[in-house]
Amino acid sequence: MDSIVEFLIELDKLKSVYRKSYLTDLTRNESSAEHSWHLALALLVMGEEVSSDFDLEHALKIALVHDICEIGAGDVSVYSEERESIKQGERSYVESLVTEEVPFSREINELWEEYEAQETVESRCVRVLDRFLPFIINLHSEGKTWQDQKVSKNDVIAINREIETEAPDIFAWMRSRIDEAVEKGWLISS
Repeated sequence: MDSIVEFLIELDKLKSVYRKSYLTDLTRNESSAEHSWHLALALLVMGEEVSSDFDLEHALKIALVHDICEIGAGDVSVYSEERESIKQGERSYVESLVTEEVPFSREINELWEEYEAQETVESRCVRVLDRFLPFIINLHSEGKTWQDQKVSKNDVIAINREIETEAPDIFAWMRSRIDEAVEKGWLISS
């Protein structure tokens, strides 16, 4: 029991990792734990909009653990040039969680690796919604995070290209909102 409690306390640290995205009320940045919870809810609400043939329980597990790596490596914006340079730190942290005393720790590692590889329908479904949620929060906040990071229309399109492949209807909806965001000055037009 002591090992399980220690493991759960370690995972609790995800509540203290803050992202670039804001809460919708703009009072503060959201934590990675809050984002993971929101992502799990998004799978329940609109997972079938992404794919009609996926294992929801498996996708929920991926959603809940996909950012655990940030406990050890921190959060880096998808728009940051540093994004690729922290991959090994993320992997090392997740691997360090594996312990014989907590059998689920091995599954966390496997789920995280699955998400990173993007080879299953579940991991791709989670990725689509992982990209979609910050997008809709940016729309709600008049592009606050985009403006903070000086993000352009081309940046948003490029980072969300996976959505076009996996969920073209969602991407088409996003494209029209991207153009509106440029018109309103929330995104740089280039």
